[in-house]
Amino acid sequence: MTFLAARAVPGGFVVALAGGVPLARAAERHGTRAGYAAAGASLIETVAVMGPARMGIPVPHAASAPALGALERRGAALLVLALAGAAIRFGYYIVTSIFYVLVLVGLDAYTGAYEAVRETLTFLPEGDAAALLVTAAFLAVWSLAAGLIQAWVLRRGLRLWSDAGPALGERPATAPDRRGLADPRAVVGTGLVAIAITLATTRPVVLALVGGWLLAVWVIVRAGTRSFAGGLALAAPLALSTLAFGLVGGLGAELAIARAVRVALLVLTAVWLRSAAGADGLRAISLRAVRRLRNLPTLALAAQVLGASAGVGNYGDSARRLGRGMRSARKRPGSLVGAVLSWIVSEAGRLPRAEGEAVAGWARAETALVAAVVVLGLLISGLLVFSVAA
Repeated sequence: MTFLAARAVPGGFVVALAGGVPLARAAERHGTRAGYAAAGASLIETVAVMGPARMGIPVPHAASAPALGALERRGAALLVLALAGAAIRFGYYIVTSIFYVLVLVGLDAYTGAYEAVRETLTFLPEGDAAALLVTAAFLAVWSLAAGLIQAWVLRRGLRLWSDAGPALGERPATAPDRRGLADPRAVVGTGLVAIAITLATTRPVVLALVGGWLLAVWVIVRAGTRSFAGGLALAAPLALSTLAFGLVGGLGAELAIARAVRVALLVLTAVWLRSAAGADGLRAISLRAVRRLRNLPTLALAAQVLGASAGVGNYGDSARRLGRGMRSARKRPGSLVGAVLSWIVSEAGRLPRAEGEAVAGWARAETALVAAVVVLGLLISGLLVFSVAA
């Protein structure tokens, strides 16, 4: 809930940092497993509402906050908390950077862009390995700075948290469903197939086929122009940065454009997946997947946490209540953190109880989605056979 509100109110960075406080508190009071179970449930809810294309901000907070809460429980020093948070963040940034450099941009383009920058900043070391080491050093410095800020916010938040919050009482009934436009099983299945195909190659013909498929399924489920415009706004920065790396790195215009188009298609597919499946659909699919991993204690507990609530009834109203609280607070870090914590305690009593999972019926839209992805697969298979034969 806090990770979502961070995108809707001023001071969103402070809100996102404070969003780790409930996760740290769960670990502090109930153990590390409980903290990470709550973190897993919060990430699933965030994916359900925002979609998988916007997970870069909440993941490092959710991954590090429970560990810091467990250390706080043991009375660790602030510096220890900061170093632990920085180490977890650094690992996350390294993994995502490797994916971006090796899969999306390409190592040749990335190192070529680094050499172009080194012509101006001559003090930088030379070579491909140096490009990666400089990137890792920058990520380490950023992780340490973020870890220090996060440790201070979490410690202050845990100490400001009052157990004398408002009584939760009887939880309200389930909020109106934010249903998707098609059966989430068909949406997620076809979406994952399209993402896998897009990641596999940068051949223009394949990308054109995926683009045509995406336009077709957008029309099939009537996702609308508003979500498409939002997807373009999300895809543009990543696509342009990928294009810039390719051109500056000397890949040539054709390959640079192909990689930029691939990035845009990946983002747009993720946005379509969220729009077509809906928040309730993605939540239900995720919950079923987590429950199948019940042999893992942390995931089993995460399924219980997620299954106990139907999510926030109205995120807009919740964000507006947070905005009013932050506007009335003094513009100092401690006061803003206190306002966010008060909002978190208050909103906890507004969470609707879950009433069970609704299973959507299979209709024409789902059949059309499956048919579209089958046609896409057949066309690409035929293209590959033709290429081998030629």
